[in-house]
Amino acid sequence: MEVFMIDRDARDKMVAAIESYMNDEIKAFAFDDALNDIETKDEAVKEARNILWCFYDDMKDHKIVANKEQWDLMCRFILFLRSDADLEIKRKYQRTKIQAVALCLIIFISLLAWTVGASWLLLLTWVGAGIFTWEIDRRFLAPLREQWSSCSTGNIEVFPFDSVSNIFRAAKSVPDFHKRRFPPKLAQRRIYNAWLERISIHIPPLILLPFVFVGWTVALPFVLLIQLCPVCVNQRVVTIGTGDVVTKSR
Repeated sequence: MEVFMIDRDARDKMVAAIESYMNDEIKAFAFDDALNDIETKDEAVKEARNILWCFYDDMKDHKIVANKEQWDLMCRFILFLRSDADLEIKRKYQRTKIQAVALCLIIFISLLAWTVGASWLLLLTWVGAGIFTWEIDRRFLAPLREQWSSCSTGNIEVFPFDSVSNIFRAAKSVPDFHKRRFPPKLAQRRIYNAWLERISIHIPPLILLPFVFVGWTVALPFVLLIQLCPVCVNQRVVTIGTGDVVTKSR
């Protein structure tokens, strides 16, 4: 059985798409199509696609819009993909005390519904449990999911690598790679007007939040069943020079 680790064909296509976008040769829609047309099992390519999706607007066609940190990150992705750096995602299930809390709530609400039936007491308990589980997810589960998420950038100064030393090691394997200077003209570019960007960032969450909470409360049994399950977390493992290269996607 052939093990897919470094898919050189997919990585070259990804690099070509990123460089074309950075060179203003293609716009957001063409960039999005190029990224999504790449089929591969290479975790590095999949991670790059997931993160780069946050760097453009798929509702409006536009030239590259990026700040210096995003530009540097794209350059590091190019280095990562051109090198023999390998990314492995280790998935594991982690149990916490939250599963026990969810089980207690399920038992308590079930007993209350059986004893008092449909009543104001059950309604207040249901809403209170909705608020409680909402806070559990926001304060404990969300940070836990993001801690080892494959989309979590961790140390943004070196990501997608995990250390400065690995950046240097990768650079040695790609002697013709040179970090590109951030074009000052990009600092002036906007996808939308500044005031419209502020509205799109702050207003929709405020409007949607009550509806999301109502939906959360109505779906409380499903929420509790989800919180009853162990949390799936991902850990990134970066290695340089594995030598396991696949030249063509399948």
